Order: sequence, then structure tokens, then C-alpha cells
Amino acid sequence: MAALLVVLVLGIQTILGLAAGITDAVCEQVLHLPSPQLERQPLVLSFINIVAIGAAIALGLYLNRLQFRRAFPIGRITAFQLLGVAVCVLGACVLLSDADNVLRVLLPPPQWLQEVFEELFLSKDRLLARVFMLVLVAPVSEELLFRGIILRGLLSRYRPSVAVTLTALLFAALHMNPWQSLSALFLGILFGWFYWRTGSVALCVLAHAIANGMSILFTLLPLDIPGMTGMPDSTTTVFQPWWLDAAGAGVLAAGFWIFRRATPPASGMASMKTSSQEEVDKN
Repeated sequence: MAALLVVLVLGIQTILGLAAGITDAVCEQVLHLPSPQLERQPLVLSFINIVAIGAAIALGLYLNRLQFRRAFPIGRITAFQLLGVAVCVLGACVLLSDADNVLRVLLPPPQWLQEVFEELFLSKDRLLARVFMLVLVAPVSEELLFRGIILRGLLSRYRPSVAVTLTALLFAALHMNPWQSLSALFLGILFGWFYWRTGSVALCVLAHAIANGMSILFTLLPLDIPGMTGMPDSTTTVFQPWWLDAAGAGVLAAGFWIFRRATPPASGMASMKTSSQEEVDKN
């Protein structure tokens, strides 16, 4: 069922994306009006994301006979847990920034895709719309689906490591391009670990929002850090300084330690086992 939900999201996104593209073509070639470029509008993409993932969430709740409130527990989030999540995500984003640089060297993206990516996610134009799309819409919708529906279901059938990895692979597949897959896979595993330790979808939403917010912040920081800050040059790839990668690894390790201390394994695993057993007994 998990793969079916992802296919449903991709199908609806494709249909709505084609509708936006056809609208652009009609405006430009038939009506001889300036193209609105709907496919590159963050608010339009936000709407498509909400409709597509919302449909998959609704289907997942229906098939599992779950109430919304029971499927997406908020849980009690402590300041220590939030600190661990923030530190983990910060270290991960620093390392993944350079990992993406390596991936672009090994597998250079086509020029047109690079331009679309820069316009949608890196340009300083339409900043508020991009923040709305990346920091609000994407974290809420994607975490409700992947951690609240898909990972919850897989944890009732597989070992935690397998369930978290399978969910992360589907999460990476949703992003539909190889140049985001590495970051999406690692962050998907990280968010899944957060969920397994706490059972809180809300904590995963916050972690996702922090990660996406970092990607915007890196383009806006008034600092000159090669390979990380500012607008990337699509014609060449610059790697981050070694000390920055070392610092990112240290911050990530510190975040792991803080979060583990803030989430005793007994409470988190007991909560997940109890929830999963209730679903098994019900079925």
C-alpha cells in the first residue's frame, strides 16, 4: 500500500503539472499573452502538493480505518528533544550540502533543470512564497503522509530499521530527480528515527521545516563560504572547506547524542509497539 500511495501522489502531481503547462502554452501561443509560467510558481506548486498528498493521506486513512487524530499523534515535545533535532538537522544540512556538490560532479544535471531548480528554490524573488512552500506546505503534507501513514504502517510489519529505510526510499522517490535523492534519503532516515524514538509526527514536521529553512538560509547568509552560501554557479562546482565538513560531522554527532539522551528508548519503543499491536489486534 505504501508504494501505491506514492504512485498516487506522483500521478496527481503529473496531471496537475500538465494542466499548468497546457495553460502556459495556451496563454502564449493561442491567446498571445505573456506566459504566467504556472509550473514555476511556488504557490501553484504548493496547491498541487496539497491536493496530491492530501488525496494520498485521505486514502491511507480510509484503507487503514484510522481517525486523523489517532494517526497523527502530536505527543509531548520537550525543549531538549527540540534542541537535539535542530542540532542534528543543522549538521546534516552542512554535510549534505557538500554531498550534493559531489553528486553534481559525478552526475551533472542538465542546464534546463538547473535553471528551473535555481528559480524555484534558490532565487531571492518570491521569497515569502518559497518559504510558504518549503517551510510550511512541504513539511506538513509530506510528514503526515510518510511518517504518519507510511512509516506507521510499516513499523507494524517490519523491524524499525527496515521500516525506516523503506519509508526513506519512498520519500526520496517522491522527489523525482537524482540530484535530490541523496539528501532526501538521508533526511528521510533521520526523520524516521525521530519518529521511531518519539512517536511524534509534529517533531518530524519541525525537523523537516528546519531542514528546508536551512536550504533557503544558506542562499541568504551575508557570508562567503565556498560551496555553501550564496547563489551556486551552474557552470562549475565548488566544494566546501574541509573544516566546514568536519564541523558539520561534529554537530551531527552532538545532535545524535543530545536527542538520544532526550528520548529514552524504552518509552519511544513501548509507545510504538503498543500502537502497532492495537492495529494488529483490530485487524
